[in-house]
Amino acid sequence: MLTKRKGILTGLLALTLLFVAGCGGNDNSASGDSKKSLYFIPIVDTGAYWNPMKKGAEDAAKDLGYTLITKTSPSAEPSKKEKHIGFIKEATAKDVAGIAVAPIEKKAFKDSIVAAEDKGIPVITFDADLENPDDRTSYVGTDNVSAGKELGKQAAEEMKEKGITGGSIAIVCVDVAQPTMIDREKGLKEGFEEVYGADASNFKFLATIQDNDQPSESKKQLEGYISANKDLVTVFSLGSEGPDVGVMSALESQGKAGEILHYGFDYTDTWLKGVDDGRITAIVDQDAYQIGYQVIENLAKAVDGEELEPTIPIDVKYVKAADLKAYGEEKSKIKTDTIESTEASE
Repeated sequence: MLTKRKGILTGLLALTLLFVAGCGGNDNSASGDSKKSLYFIPIVDTGAYWNPMKKGAEDAAKDLGYTLITKTSPSAEPSKKEKHIGFIKEATAKDVAGIAVAPIEKKAFKDSIVAAEDKGIPVITFDADLENPDDRTSYVGTDNVSAGKELGKQAAEEMKEKGITGGSIAIVCVDVAQPTMIDREKGLKEGFEEVYGADASNFKFLATIQDNDQPSESKKQLEGYISANKDLVTVFSLGSEGPDVGVMSALESQGKAGEILHYGFDYTDTWLKGVDDGRITAIVDQDAYQIGYQVIENLAKAVDGEELEPTIPIDVKYVKAADLKAYGEEKSKIKTDTIESTEASE
């Protein structure tokens, strides 16, 4: 009887060991799966700029045999920066193959990105970059200083053609601390001064308006500028729906549509509402789909051990208001249906 019971216990022990070994095998499998997963962390994933970018990233991941895990948060998220840094830490803890992130600030994202790289996980930045290029694997996207410079030069050329020799200029952005906004403003001022030369001193750039992507805020602040600065001749909006809508609404409410020039950043169907009455003059636009595709394509190369160029630039296009409708129709041909992922955006 004891022998029989001993045999039963021995059998149960063997089964237990097999089960534990099986669980260990599943863990290894999960770890293996993580090595075919890429984290994609855009600032948001909706709208005429971010949605095609996400589609490009999804298409590249599918073509290259990776699972794309998109993580983001709403534009008005109060702890957005901390949440996105948390996504990088989450990806690092999971030991994923690679991480692509649009940093909201130049310095705040450094430590989490460096920690991932120290663990052997390549990190590509896009849309915006870190302060020190050595802290990431590569940057894919628009050189925002160059893009801003193109906008500043083109605007200045048109202003000169219209005989504008001086006055106040307003700049509206989402967040004055956001790397893209800083670089675009720097570039547009450089481009503007390059065209006007010594006469650039006849113009005054007002304090930059920040609206946190809330059009009611940029509308209110710009209305105040228009009332207080009768010589306001031009407004630049540096991207996102808040500044776009807010500026056009302010120009309309103050009866300045077509009188104060308005130059924007990135295509959105919103611009079409301001073409006929002159609430938008021209824009520079990024190829968002190509940015998304190139981000993942290059991240996969880094995962395979290929050395990347420190910066992989994507050019911008300058589009005048009269051409915006046709340009938008061409962009709309890019399908933006998203691929179902194993993990949804947050």
